[in-house]
Amino acid sequence: MWERVDVPAVGGPVDGRNLLVSVDEDGVPPEIIDQNWLWVEYGGDLLDADVVGVYELEPVAGAGPPWVYVWVPAAPG
Repeated sequence: MWERVDVPAVGGPVDGRNLLVSVDEDGVPPEIIDQNWLWVEYGGDLLDADVVGVYELEPVAGAGPPWVYVWVPAAPG
């Protein structure tokens, strides 16, 4: 069985929610959560959301979760 952790999301289409993600053998979540992952997990919740971008894992110092996913919109083009 895979180990999973909750990582808070900041900004973007699922702002304020915790993303339940699998961790690697070192206990680290994926560096990037992309549009495909979001559609599988949240599907219909995203119909009216702008999902052109990715969530990037950022370390957080101090008390609380050790990471947060920060929304990075795709560059126009």
